[in-house]
Amino acid sequence: MLEKKIILVGGFHEMIELCEQCNVSIVGIFDNDRTGEYMNYKILGTDQDAKNKADQYKQFPVILSPDKPSLREKLFHFYQDAGYSFEGLISPTACISRTARIDRLAVIQHGVNVSANASIGSLVKLNSLCNIMHDAIVDDFTTVAPNAVVLGYVKIGRGCYIGANSTILPEKKLGHRIMVGAGAVVTKDVPDDMTIAGVPARGIKSGK
Repeated sequence: MLEKKIILVGGFHEMIELCEQCNVSIVGIFDNDRTGEYMNYKILGTDQDAKNKADQYKQFPVILSPDKPSLREKLFHFYQDAGYSFEGLISPTACISRTARIDRLAVIQHGVNVSANASIGSLVKLNSLCNIMHDAIVDDFTTVAPNAVVLGYVKIGRGCYIGANSTILPEKKLGHRIMVGAGAVVTKDVPDDMTIAGVPARGIKSGK
């Protein structure tokens, strides 16, 4: 089996380590803030350099590092328009139910649990030790931070950020672009474009 080769967008050490755990070879990194090398991998240039050098590098699929959903979606469209393809990663230490549906572009880190009949969308990022329980749905570009718990039959919309150590109680529906604060406990449905925090979680900001 040939070794998979990818380009990383964003020099983030956790993503580099995940690639290494998955035996994925990093050709190089596009990063707007770094030059030279990072963790022994060559910085190939900025995002604009990636566009200008697409003929040289677009043979390698891209993995997007940023946690922020809106940035990840913006980068996805930028690199897609430049002609790049994309790749996902699943840590060998993740526990994935055989009945879970995982989009091939999802990134799933160390110790994540995805339970029976859960559905994980495209470009979703599940960070270390988060827990996605049975029949939950996590839509495209959403990020679930470390140790967050998404309980059964929860539905999370597109481009949400679920903060570290937060809990979403069963059967709750979160709209698109929701921001859930760290440690929050979500006990009610949440409409689009809300920031919520606290125990129980309450809206602290609305609007895009």
